[in-house]
Amino acid sequence: MAAERSMEEEGRLRPGPIELGSSASTLIDQSFLGSTAGRVATAAQLLTGEALRDPRRLLGVSLDATLIPTGVGVTALAPLIEGGYIDWLAISGTNLYYDALLSLGTPFFRCPPPGEPSLDCGGGICVRARDVTAADATLREILAGPEFQDLIGTAALHDRLGAVLRAREKSLGIERPGLLSTAHELRIPIYNPAPGDNPLGSLTADLALMGNRLAVDPSIDLNDAAALLNWAGREGRAVAIWCLGRGAAANFLLEAARHLRAIFPDAPAADFTVRLRMAGRAHVSPAANPLPPAAAEAGEVSAETPASPAEPRATAARTDLALSADLSVTLPLLAAYMLDRLPPRQPKRLHAQRDLWIDQLRRDRLEATIRRPSLGRPAR
Repeated sequence: MAAERSMEEEGRLRPGPIELGSSASTLIDQSFLGSTAGRVATAAQLLTGEALRDPRRLLGVSLDATLIPTGVGVTALAPLIEGGYIDWLAISGTNLYYDALLSLGTPFFRCPPPGEPSLDCGGGICVRARDVTAADATLREILAGPEFQDLIGTAALHDRLGAVLRAREKSLGIERPGLLSTAHELRIPIYNPAPGDNPLGSLTADLALMGNRLAVDPSIDLNDAAALLNWAGREGRAVAIWCLGRGAAANFLLEAARHLRAIFPDAPAADFTVRLRMAGRAHVSPAANPLPPAAAEAGEVSAETPASPAEPRATAARTDLALSADLSVTLPLLAAYMLDRLPPRQPKRLHAQRDLWIDQLRRDRLEATIRRPSLGRPAR
């Protein structure tokens, strides 16, 4: 009877008044009690509990929803990187393009400036067409620089671009660095799984027509990400994943584990022990493609479907939580919650260790091929 009473007390709601000066984390814990709010609270507690309680655990984040024009690169993602909470990212190229524009001092507006042609960046944010033209010219000049004349993956491209943008920010007196700049300074890899679907890719392609030798190879990125997971598994590090939105970036993070399992089909491969997937309804096209069968089986929630109760699916090896939420609201809230509830973690500086991961993956691949020669033959 005492045990039943204890369980009843543990699950009982005890709402209290919101007090003057309450922090975002207190608000979420005490007032986010029902429906969507309760699911956001569950996500916050998962991030600060199981996902990041172990300081050795790695957290990978993907961002597909177009949120950078609203400033979340500076207000939310950069502080999480600086605090050591995010260890690597996969992001849509459109977000990175807008982040570069902000680092170049391009002004963004809440509404179109009167009487001037402007570009709609989504979410009620606009930028003047003439400012975009000037920023594109600067980006072309940067990408034509000698440090970019190479066949590289997008992580290397963004690291080099972040170095140049940080110098530009300092010369312009921009106090808070952008996402690319922060990632470069802390050596956090940023991948873009679809480098040709955004203005940065268009600029790169146009420069190639004029003889520029910058070329991006997506295979490098996929092997990088698989090598990272392989290294984590060998080091005994658990891995968590937090997907913001649904698209190529989220698919890339999930595919990295599948790619590693394809390389080593007979060996236990590192997988995500915690998955938090948030299908954002902010700035998502209503004509978005339906979920592929694999994603539907995995429990992803479509941004076009009504929010369903968040039911964590726990196994001995993995906790999986999928929910639908407005990311323009929830991402800043969750970032504030994490910064308030978690002590800073030591940044892993994973990009600086990239050569070590790749060498280890090649050695492991060779050993696996020797043990099973069929691994080295292409499928018929």
